[in-house]
Amino acid sequence: MLAGAGRMDEAVGRAVRSVSGFRAVQDHRRADRAAVHAARLALKRSGPRAAVPVLRELLALLVPASDGHRQVAGMLADAERQPDRDHDILLADPDVPTWGRFAHAMAVGAHLAVGNGVAWNSVTDGRETREENRRLLADSWSVTDSASWWEQMEALLKGENCDPAIQVVLDQRGDDGDRRAWHAAIGAWCRDREISPETIRRLVALADRIARYEERFRADGLLAPDARVDSVLGYDFGRAVNMARWGLHAGYVDHETAQGCVLRAAELARRVYSSWPSFSAGYVLGRMLRFDDGEFGDWYARSLTGHRILTQDPASPWRKLAWG
Repeated sequence: MLAGAGRMDEAVGRAVRSVSGFRAVQDHRRADRAAVHAARLALKRSGPRAAVPVLRELLALLVPASDGHRQVAGMLADAERQPDRDHDILLADPDVPTWGRFAHAMAVGAHLAVGNGVAWNSVTDGRETREENRRLLADSWSVTDSASWWEQMEALLKGENCDPAIQVVLDQRGDDGDRRAWHAAIGAWCRDREISPETIRRLVALADRIARYEERFRADGLLAPDARVDSVLGYDFGRAVNMARWGLHAGYVDHETAQGCVLRAAELARRVYSSWPSFSAGYVLGRMLRFDDGEFGDWYARSLTGHRILTQDPASPWRKLAWG
């Protein structure tokens, strides 16, 4: 009840004290249950690294080899393996399933969850208060109420937040990957629509920029040697999952509606991509074309880190949940 009311410090303290109380009367079974509950609350309150002292305290209160001791020891080991930072880390809410249809849908938003250091599997997990979420949405998305939140969500689900020129350019590329043929196809498509030579030059330059990113993606393992990106819609779908989380935290949408938007985003992503790696490459390319400007700077470095965590960490949902 205390945790549900947002009084997490008090909830953790009371849970830890209850473990000592149950141990004092030799009620080991209830002590185990209370310790596991206290450990989960501590992880939810402050994250893995900051929860380590509490987890160690709980472990010392339990009978070695008991079920509670094993569970808390496992949580402690996981927490101690986490990097000493609050971003670019894989987190999961232990009280929320990491399997099933909704977990799969939440995994579509895992790039931003990893980047922001929030639980990938929970639409309710977040680092900011309601007012902080409202400020972030207003500053970054011009979202100030439920109506403007819906406007942004619908744009993301329709794939309308990314520059439509990107998909036009990608759609003109032939199967052989010949750069000159690609340029010619872009020019022909534009001339058929009486599009200006200046715009043709801009689209050809965009094609070359995409090709450079793909070359770097292959070198860094973000794309297979013979793979390419055919759509950046994944960038919109991944952000839609997180827009649901942000809108819920800001109080602009209810839990049921947020969940429905998450499920819609995942279904749309499955229609466009054939695997987690192909989705990730599309997501990252969309993000790079939006923010990186061909620099391969911090935007690229952190996106590559997120991709590697999600494709390589044994605990990643992308390793445990089939794309289809």
